[in-house]
Amino acid sequence: MCDRVAVMYLGKLAELGPVKDVYKNPIHPYTEALMSAIPLPGRRREDRIILKGTVPTPIDPPPGCRFNPRCQYSEPMCAKEDPEFIEVNEGHFVACHSKK
Repeated sequence: MCDRVAVMYLGKLAELGPVKDVYKNPIHPYTEALMSAIPLPGRRREDRIILKGTVPTPIDPPPGCRFNPRCQYSEPMCAKEDPEFIEVNEGHFVACHSKK
């Protein structure tokens, strides 16, 4: 029904791209976690990515990347700088320091 999909976290775009690209090759850690929650034949429950911590409040989001307190790939830069929304493949964009 659609050609493109956008993934948001706390009101900001985390990933945007063609449906096939985002579903088959999620780049942002939040998108990876969402995709791992989809029940598929042969996928074991243990293979799901379980996010740690609590969801920050959208009224007072954390500094830097909003997902960094729950991200398994978080680096020191993630807590300081908001990542740029960059094109990683044709039409596929992501806002993540650690996945560039």
